[in-house]
Amino acid sequence: MSANASPMMPNVHFFDFTEESNPTNHPDHFHVLWQLSDVDQHPKRKSDDSEKWRGIFEGDLVVFSSLLSGAGEFEAVRFVGPKTTQLSPDGNEDDVLPLLTAGIEYPEFPTLIVSMAEERGVSLREMYEEPFNAILQSQPPKMSLFDIFSSDADAYKEFWDDVPVARRRRPPSDSPWQLSLGECIWIRTLDGKSLAGEQMGEEL
Repeated sequence: MSANASPMMPNVHFFDFTEESNPTNHPDHFHVLWQLSDVDQHPKRKSDDSEKWRGIFEGDLVVFSSLLSGAGEFEAVRFVGPKTTQLSPDGNEDDVLPLLTAGIEYPEFPTLIVSMAEERGVSLREMYEEPFNAILQSQPPKMSLFDIFSSDADAYKEFWDDVPVARRRRPPSDSPWQLSLGECIWIRTLDGKSLAGEQMGEEL
C-alpha cells in the first residue's frame, strides 16, 4: 500500500528495530533527520498473529518502545511527515517518509505536522489527543495526556490552544538516516478509526 494521506485520526504503529538497524548502536543517528524508506514493503512481524499490515501514512504516529530511557513519555514517538521523492543511487525515484520527533516530556509538534493539520482543516487536538492517550496507556504507568499536566484543566486547555511547535535551530549537518520499512519489526497497530470511535463514545 502506498504512503498517501491517512484518515483524519492517525494510526499508531508500534515498531522495534533489528539489531543491525537499532540507532542506539549508532548515536550519530540521533543528530540527523530520520527517513523511512521502502514504504511499499511490509515490515517484519513480531509474532505470527492474524493482524494484517495495512500500510503507513502521512500524519501517523510511530512508537519505538525500545528508545524509552526514562527521560520522558514521548521520546520514543515520531510523527510521520509528508512524503517526499528522492533519487536513489541507481537513478530511480524512491518515496521516503520523514520520521519527526514528537517531544520528550510532553508533545511538541513539527511545523510540517502543524501545516498538515491546517491543510486538512482539522485541529491538532482532533487529530492527536486520542492517539497520544493510547500511546500513554500502552506503557507504564498508564497515564493520560491530561495527567501529564497534573490534571490542571487550565494548563491542559492552554496546551491545546497554543501548542508547542518544535522549530529546528539549524539544519542537520549530515545526510538523513534512512531506515527501511522492511527492516522494522512490526509489533501492532492501533487503528485511527477505532480511536476516533472511542473519542466519540467518551463525548456521548
